[in-house]
Amino acid sequence: MKSPAPPAGTLNRRRLLLALPALPLAGAALESNAEDDLDNPYADIDWDRCEFLPSMSHQHQGQTDASRDVFREMGYRHFAFSNYYPSAPTYPLPEAYLERHPDLIGAPNAEQHSFTDAGLHFNSLGSLLATGYGSSIGSAARATSPLIHRFEGLTVFSEARPWAGVYRLDVQLEAVQSTAETQPEARLTLTGAQACDFRNAFADLGPVREKPLAVGSRTLYLRTTAPVIEMRLDYPAAGLRVTQCRLMQGSNRPWRDVFRAALDGEEIDGRRSGGLMDPEGGGITLNHPTGKLDDYTAMLDFDPRVLGIEVWNQLTSGFGSERGFYSQDASPPAHFYRLWDAILATGRRCWGFFVKDHNTYGRGRNILVVPPLADLDRSSREAAALRAYRRGAFFGSIAALATDDQGNIVAPYDRSDFRFQRIDIRRDAAGKATALGVSVAGQDTGRRPQVQIRFVTDQGIAAVADATEAEFALPRDAAGRLIPAFVRVEAIAYPATHLGGQPLTPAFVRERSVAELARLHDRQVDRGQPGFFGNPAELRTPIPIADLIFSQPFRRI
Repeated sequence: MKSPAPPAGTLNRRRLLLALPALPLAGAALESNAEDDLDNPYADIDWDRCEFLPSMSHQHQGQTDASRDVFREMGYRHFAFSNYYPSAPTYPLPEAYLERHPDLIGAPNAEQHSFTDAGLHFNSLGSLLATGYGSSIGSAARATSPLIHRFEGLTVFSEARPWAGVYRLDVQLEAVQSTAETQPEARLTLTGAQACDFRNAFADLGPVREKPLAVGSRTLYLRTTAPVIEMRLDYPAAGLRVTQCRLMQGSNRPWRDVFRAALDGEEIDGRRSGGLMDPEGGGITLNHPTGKLDDYTAMLDFDPRVLGIEVWNQLTSGFGSERGFYSQDASPPAHFYRLWDAILATGRRCWGFFVKDHNTYGRGRNILVVPPLADLDRSSREAAALRAYRRGAFFGSIAALATDDQGNIVAPYDRSDFRFQRIDIRRDAAGKATALGVSVAGQDTGRRPQVQIRFVTDQGIAAVADATEAEFALPRDAAGRLIPAFVRVEAIAYPATHLGGQPLTPAFVRERSVAELARLHDRQVDRGQPGFFGNPAELRTPIPIADLIFSQPFRRI
């Protein structure tokens, strides 16, 4: 299938043959199988008949029709909402809603957290696992002292399943007025639970009676002695305000145990719990990976259904910072992005996920490449989407934000039709992979007429083409073995100008990282007007003008 003519601003050469020079190999040698030594996540795709399905792997909300309508307006058609407290699937979607919107596809998913041996959050696409509990006291009830409340429907602590009877009480106090001489404090008393040590096998720390709480946030871990916890919080209303009071529960187990429950299910009181809805589809994603390489390799090696890491998470500084959720660096951070390539350089398979997380109006989505869906029944469409995730038949999108003539952000927000039109492996007569061919299409040629394609390997950016179609010659050593541990493809569609008229040339773009390109802008918006970007340190935030897409890796095997 022929690609469309390149837009104005691209190079005259429509096709570009690019070769990577022989480089020293990073890592242990692997045996070469000339006919099948490059794993292709897109191998089963019929690019002439496929559909592109906007999807979410880590997105909160979606529990009301109004919330679901927002994501429909953004162009999402695969709803895999992942909430917590409790960490339970928002699935199936309401039947009445599906009848009004028959093109929608649902999927079970939930965010699991609070492990006893790791500071990890993970999502389980397609898993029916439900864990935890959550109950928050509203602002009206918090305004009266003493604050008296009953948390009901709890599981009593037992040695047989201790994690099910451990809860976390969060209390946040704010000073109304105070001086150095008078520091107001509250007093907390609980009935029906004992304090415990979360990191020491939930060891009993005794009753909570008239426990003093100072200004600030306090967390107490509790093991229940009854199915109801009665709480009394006495505080001076003239000096303190209770801004949060909630009882929450996570998984409270080692991560391996929860991975098994998510993937394969488990028996609880004679009933099956958790497990993947479709054994051929879905799996686990490792969320906002702020840690180091060694923090994640054991998890990726645990099971092939542990699919990969988040490469872009809008809530956590986009491409991510190793310092925590919110980077205050002047330059855009790229810890998640660099970690992805570091993992791939070890020879591991690791899909990359692109998400908004809690940030409803941010950027980041996964575009599933699926067979035609119109003639499939609902369960078959659900299976097709989950199986695309399992195979890696999707790509990441970080798109420009739509604006009106006045520069205000409007629907469909970060939706874009910019896509990979074809990604395939070129082979010689003997079946040996010789090149990777790529073409892109669908960009807004009025606003983003210029295109750049990049080929990335374990040695960094191996080649760049300023065109809508390119071919990358796969380098081999003297023994005929593939040199790069992986190859993946990035493409950028961008305007001819930025910052209100400054030229935006291919030479300029070539010199910029994707983290910098993701921030190309013409104007900025005051934070919170509207609040599209979570909690960055900047008081003003760029409104992005470029579309970026990211393939899954082609891995040497």
